[in-house]
Amino acid sequence: MPRFGLHRFLPALQWLREYPRDSFADDLTAGIITAVLLIPQGMAYAILAGLPAEVGLYASIVPPIVYALFGTSRALSVGPVSVAALLVASTLGATGLTPDDPAYLQAALLLAALSGAILLIMALLRLGMLVNFLSHPVLSGFTTGAAILIIISQIQNLTGVPLPSAGSSLDMLAHAWRHGSEFHLLTAVMGLASILILLWLRGPFPRLLVHLGLSERAAVLISRAGPLALVAGATILVWALSLQQQGVAIVGAIPSGLPAPTLSFLDAQRAIDLLPAAVMISLIGYVESVSVAKVLAHRRRQKIDPNRELSALGFSNLAAAFSGSMPVAGGFSRSMVNFSAGARTQLAAIITALLVAVAAFLFTPLFHHLPKTALAAIIIVAVVPLIDWRTAVNTYRYDRSEALALLATVAGVLVLDIEQGLLIGLAVSIGVFLWRSSRPHTAIVGRVPGTQHFRNVQRHQVETWPELLLLRVDRSLYFANVSHVEDTVAEAVAQQPGLRHLVLICSAVNTIDHSALEALEQLAESLKEAGVTVHLAEVKGPVMDRLRQTRLFEHLEPGQVFLSTEEAVAKLTSRET
Repeated sequence: MPRFGLHRFLPALQWLREYPRDSFADDLTAGIITAVLLIPQGMAYAILAGLPAEVGLYASIVPPIVYALFGTSRALSVGPVSVAALLVASTLGATGLTPDDPAYLQAALLLAALSGAILLIMALLRLGMLVNFLSHPVLSGFTTGAAILIIISQIQNLTGVPLPSAGSSLDMLAHAWRHGSEFHLLTAVMGLASILILLWLRGPFPRLLVHLGLSERAAVLISRAGPLALVAGATILVWALSLQQQGVAIVGAIPSGLPAPTLSFLDAQRAIDLLPAAVMISLIGYVESVSVAKVLAHRRRQKIDPNRELSALGFSNLAAAFSGSMPVAGGFSRSMVNFSAGARTQLAAIITALLVAVAAFLFTPLFHHLPKTALAAIIIVAVVPLIDWRTAVNTYRYDRSEALALLATVAGVLVLDIEQGLLIGLAVSIGVFLWRSSRPHTAIVGRVPGTQHFRNVQRHQVETWPELLLLRVDRSLYFANVSHVEDTVAEAVAQQPGLRHLVLICSAVNTIDHSALEALEQLAESLKEAGVTVHLAEVKGPVMDRLRQTRLFEHLEPGQVFLSTEEAVAKLTSRET
């Protein structure tokens, strides 16, 4: 029993105990490939958050190792991610802090610590099911809006035109328009060239390698080194031509090694001020991570534990705070690279973290002349796939109310801010659900001739009876929708003067709350006075168990509860004849 408990607490013990030797080569390859991608991407996301570039490296070392011990996904790659970085930048910018203020980094560490604590509390309360409350259209709208906002936020690094440290996309664009005269041509040329090179490395370059004889998998893996190659080439170019003296912004000095663990970021008042943003970062990071982890697990017939993921991400964010880095989560593009490169277990993530640590100790002086415009290009190319127009179009074609929630989320993120945009999307999504549930679908049904099947009279040629009305209710009954059902019944009864029996078919009714129960009792009494007897049919067992504890059947008398609609028709029609 102790072993089982320890394995539950540390899922890494499970895959370590069963680790096949022939998987090491795959994990090693995946670890190297992911590290090659993560080094420039981590620095880019730190810059996006308004933090020093080295913070992105720190976030790629200790937190992934912690996740590898506690996480249940064997391929998820944890580290800095674009949306969390944007949330950090917008949150701290709104507080009045600027990136050159030492308190800015302290506040970012505090955000990571708060996020970790919130995730652990959610794990204790077993709130892993919260991931189900974000519908796919809302999540797609949020990531689309965030991706567009991230791209706009990179105007400064990409062109040299200054942007405000906080505000909506409209504020940023208006500010950029007013300061258009500060446009730096050389910076923009380097940034545009970097974007084109990255796009070429992602698309045509792998196809060229395949044409030259490489396997498709090898060509894709080689192309993953594109961002690091771009960083190296851009850095050498800036250093050789002294482009920083011509106005090209560079990363500057990056300290070697890792920062000493610290608790200096703890501040009670600041923690209270940052708590709402930390809740948002926690929820978004968790949803993004679990969504990616589920996709990867399904591809290998594995499974994850959402509540264990909460604790794993919680410990990872606490580790991020104490090791001097920013909030972390599972990244989609990086995890897909890790998976595609052949990662079998979290040993690949540990290898990646160790290689990033080597880079942080030995190679940071080489990044001194790295132009920020190249990092901006890496960010833009990485987030463009998050703009999910295909989902928007498909959702609009299938369900315009859900498309409304998606578009409201995008608009909220861009016009207001990232947190309010998500809340607006949730509000619209919940509002649509409540509106639908308050107007449940009902159908007057009849019997298909020669069968025992009953179908909607508006869709099929069916048999009906003047003295009998069969009404199917296709949703559970509760206080918000029972009035609509009453109105539907009243309208149907008024249109059938010879009616003697009304059968409510409850095959789709899973619950009946107390308000609906009282409404049914009143409906039965009212129709009884009008000469119509109410019956029930196909009531589910759990619903029947609860109804037996009430006085509903007394109000129904002489109405009955029939096992099937066919039984109701047979008895009630023969009774009339």
